[in-house]
Amino acid sequence: MGDVIPLRQYTPTYGQPYVPSYGRAYVPASRPTVVPAYRPARERTIADRLGLAGLRPTRRGRVTLVLLAVLLLAPTITWGATAVAGSPGEPTEVRVHAVQPGETLWGFAQEVAEPGEDVRHAVGRLQELNQMSSGALRVGELLLLPKE
Repeated sequence: MGDVIPLRQYTPTYGQPYVPSYGRAYVPASRPTVVPAYRPARERTIADRLGLAGLRPTRRGRVTLVLLAVLLLAPTITWGATAVAGSPGEPTEVRVHAVQPGETLWGFAQEVAEPGEDVRHAVGRLQELNQMSSGALRVGELLLLPKE
């Protein structure tokens, strides 16, 4: 009858090509090996370090985080915007004067300055009273001057 090949029990191993024990001539061609492309190591983020890398907040969680951030930031944002009410000061009686040619704010300040007061302070008071940004006057402009 010829040569007899003994039968052996075949136990398949998954993931590896089958190699019969009786010779290499019958080995089926194996598929080419796929080697993954080189990828540089990814830097670890804070989420990786805390173990939160795969987590995604739900809608409810996002709303909660936004409200928490607003509650924490609101006092710091409004801190500089607080206003303190003060007294309006004592009222000043004034007269209205139309500026004539040759008149200056310095001249009016000398008239209304109290004895011993620096004229520069009186000029500042007149500018504040008339809401002026500079000391320039125009002919015909109406000035508020304190009554004496």
